[in-house]
Amino acid sequence: MADRERSLRYDCRACCWYVTRGAAEHGTMARGTTRLKRLDDIDLQPGRKIGPRYVVERLLGYGYEGEVYQIREVPTGIRRAAKLYYPHRNPKDRSSIRHAQKLNSLRHCPIVLQFHHFEQITIKKQRVGCLISELCSGMPLEHWIKQHTGKRIRPFRALMVLYHLARGIEAIHALREYHADVHTENILIQPIGVRFELKLIDFYDWGRMTRYKQQMDILDTVRVFYDCLGGAKHYSAQPPEVRYICAGLKRGLILSRFPTMSALRQHLEQFEWRSTLA
Repeated sequence: MADRERSLRYDCRACCWYVTRGAAEHGTMARGTTRLKRLDDIDLQPGRKIGPRYVVERLLGYGYEGEVYQIREVPTGIRRAAKLYYPHRNPKDRSSIRHAQKLNSLRHCPIVLQFHHFEQITIKKQRVGCLISELCSGMPLEHWIKQHTGKRIRPFRALMVLYHLARGIEAIHALREYHADVHTENILIQPIGVRFELKLIDFYDWGRMTRYKQQMDILDTVRVFYDCLGGAKHYSAQPPEVRYICAGLKRGLILSRFPTMSALRQHLEQFEWRSTLA
């Protein structure tokens, strides 16, 4: 029996990993060592305390890495945002610490949420990393677009959104950083007068900065513009100025026209309007 168990465990690494992980997910290991169940759902209720100073008010959203809550600082009444990381997505707090360091390095970029501090809290007997940052009053761009007629926005307004987004990411690229996950659900928008205030959330850690990663930000930014206009269904009816920027979403053509985010921003500031942009 012992030989059979040894064979099952050491036959191959993949089998060992599968057996070990399967046992861990059910709360036990082969030798009887108790393991905590994987925390896939934090689910904090309003009124729950986070650390010594904060109280949960409501859930703002959730994603691959964790959950985001609106919290209130008890002594001052100031509201902030708290991102709580699932422990299995954040071993030894590596992801949360890298995220905090990136936000701190980009603290002078207006499009980036301001990081305040990092805390560790205990939830269901597990240590959870928690990033406290400013609370943005904007709404996800995805939801804002759906509020408009036809669930799309007109070309001129879409160009304004694109300009503010390009200018914001340009500042990130100037500091030799990147976002790597630019899409309509990761952009918060707040119309203020004749301009838009945008905030980028959920930076993706893709390792050290390379030109390719910044180029992906350019392609994703153009895709956001394309989605604002209603996507493929309405693309053929767009004016030439709009189609020139979207370039049919052809990677090579977009990057030949806009090799950097600065090139895209400069084009938006200088191109000549020959059509009537509604």
